[in-house]
Amino acid sequence: MKILFACLVLLAFGLTFIDSPKAIQRLAAHGHDKHSTDSSHSVDGVEVSDQINKTVTLSPGSNVRISGFNGKATVETWDSDKAEINIQVRASSQEAMERKPVVIEHTGNTLVIKTENDREGGKWGRENGWVRHDVNVRLPRSSNLKVSGINGAVNVGALTGEVGVSGVNGRVKVEQAGTIAELSGINGGVSVSMMQFGEGGLKISGINGGVEIGLPAETNADVDVRGINGGVDSDLPIAVIGEVRRGQLTGKLNGGGAPIKVSGVNGGVKLHRN
Repeated sequence: MKILFACLVLLAFGLTFIDSPKAIQRLAAHGHDKHSTDSSHSVDGVEVSDQINKTVTLSPGSNVRISGFNGKATVETWDSDKAEINIQVRASSQEAMERKPVVIEHTGNTLVIKTENDREGGKWGRENGWVRHDVNVRLPRSSNLKVSGINGAVNVGALTGEVGVSGVNGRVKVEQAGTIAELSGINGGVSVSMMQFGEGGLKISGINGGVEIGLPAETNADVDVRGINGGVDSDLPIAVIGEVRRGQLTGKLNGGGAPIKVSGVNGGVKLHRN
């Protein structure tokens, strides 16, 4: 089963990583936006590095997407209308770095931080070089965030907007989200906490690791947990429906409501009150 989960996760990660526009767009700075790049280059195949720093202004409730990075991604939050982006890039050569540029696209209410696909269409590997990233972003607390195609751990601070995570090869931790709609294709443990439960409910699938979900005590939901390679624990008042079996739980939380569906988890599942 572990091999099957790993394959599913790597497939999801690969598809997400490939999904990038063909054109590079680096928008000019507007208003308070600032963009600076510090580079350190070397020759004769020795490792090179680059530091990308950019600050933009976002409207309340803006949509932010981070995708396609080979390395960990850390998202902090603060009570400001500014988004700070700091990305350290290391590569096996200048040529390798230029084949995988970082792209930042910004409007008043959207921010996309991603990498461009290999411009030459070549294959990555020992012969063609490598590029690694360390992504650190600070967002306004009201932002909506989607993270995908990350080859490394993902850590997200307290947001009041909606959070979605998919195609991650590493552990995922969301300190607090206004709501979460879906978590899928994650090769690592997952720990999330939600302030409120959205009308569309929550779907979690394809997780190669344990899952821990924090919910408000007053949450109304129909709970359907199945296909779990581990135990299911909860300190929430779930009225169980049917027979209780290992790796399975069906019931109603506070009388029922929007669905909580958890499936395909290679590890235990824990539901607890925030």
